[in-house]
Order: sequence, then structure tokens, then C-alpha cells
Amino acid sequence: MVSFLTAVRFLTAIPWPRGKEATPEEVAKSASFFPVVGLFSGLILVLVDRLLDPYLASEVLSVVLVTILILITRAMDLEGLAETWDRLGGRVGVEASQRSERGRCLGVCGLLAVIVTIALKFRAIEVMGEARSPGLLLAPVLGRWAMVVAAYGSASARQEGERILVEHVRSAQLALATTFALIGVALLARRLGLWIALWVSLLALVSRRYLHRRLGGVGGADLRAVGETSEALALVLFASL
Repeated sequence: MVSFLTAVRFLTAIPWPRGKEATPEEVAKSASFFPVVGLFSGLILVLVDRLLDPYLASEVLSVVLVTILILITRAMDLEGLAETWDRLGGRVGVEASQRSERGRCLGVCGLLAVIVTIALKFRAIEVMGEARSPGLLLAPVLGRWAMVVAAYGSASARQEGERILVEHVRSAQLALATTFALIGVALLARRLGLWIALWVSLLALVSRRYLHRRLGGVGGADLRAVGETSEALALVLFASL
């Protein structure tokens, strides 16, 4: 239960349980429950979708759902996405990183990454049709699972508080997270879900390799970027396949 609550606090805007910040080891142990936290986020999206679908056009409803998803994560994943793409685009260095952390100043690459990702989510949810419920339910699961896949076996690329996961996630956490994610996917979306999970895992592995090559490892912001991108990919695939 403690590990689950640690995962909730790390991945969502829920500030409970209050108290001291979790240590890197505690957060790493909670990685097993990342897909479970994603499932609860997906359940909220499905509930809102069922309640508002009779009253709102699909274009408006997709905006509402993506906004709720951003609020659930307190936009932390989008911040990680922007920071990672700014670093990949050349805004690397301690001074630029410090400016970003203090002032939330985005570069062009980070801003474009956020805009494109949000636009893909809007459009995918809008055109998803009958696959909307399983897509909304499972995309956050797959996104959180991708974070664990990317973290396992990675070296830390950042200093200070960015060593949260990558140096402490072990095979036990990866195995449990994978079991939770794939069982849910298989039960709720069957073959299509497993096919999408395969593509999400490939994205996570390719991202990990690329980040190691370009940045020397994976930081906390990079993990959130992988999760956000994987979630968007899952939504797009549910809308397209």
C-alpha cells in the first residue's frame, strides 16, 4: 500500500500522503504500480466520457478529456516533455536548465513538442469512435508502463533530484509493472491492445537508446517525456487500427 501511494503522489496531482519526500529507492519500488495508477487515471477519463458524451460534440469532449488528463498529472509530464526536447534541440546546459526550472521558460523545440502531442491527443480521441473507452482506459496504463521500461537498465543523465528512478529500478519492478499492464491490456483490448503495447514498448526502448546516445543517460524529465509520448502514441493507434 505504501508503494502504491508513493506512485500516486509521484505521477499525479494528488498531494497525499503528506510528509517528507520519497527517497529514490522508495519511488523506484513504487514503479511496479505505475500502470495501476495509469488505470485509475483512465477510469476517470472513461467516467467523464460516459457522463458528457450525450451532451457534448466529440470535438469539444476531446478537449475536455485531454484537459482533465493534464490536470490529473498537474502537467508534470508535459513539462518533462518540453524540457527533454529543449535539451535535444540544443538548449542544453546548466544555465538554460536553471532558467527553465525557475521560470518555466520554454524553447521552440519544447513548445512544438507540447503542441504536437496535445494536438495528436485531441484528434485521436475525437475520431476514436467505438474504441474510445478502451483507448481512454489503457493509454495512461501504457504510458506509465513505458516509463518503467525506459528506466530499467538506464544510467542517470542528470544531477540533483533527477536520479529518482533510473538508478534504482530493478527487474522485479519491471516484471510486476509489465504483468499489470499486459494483463489489463489483454483483458480489455485483446489482440489489438497487445499489438499497441508492442509498439509502445518499442518506442520506450528506442527512446532510451537515443537518450543515452544524445544525452548520456535518462533523467527524470526524460522519463516523463517518454510516458507522455507513449500515451499519445497509444491513443493514436487506438484511433487508427
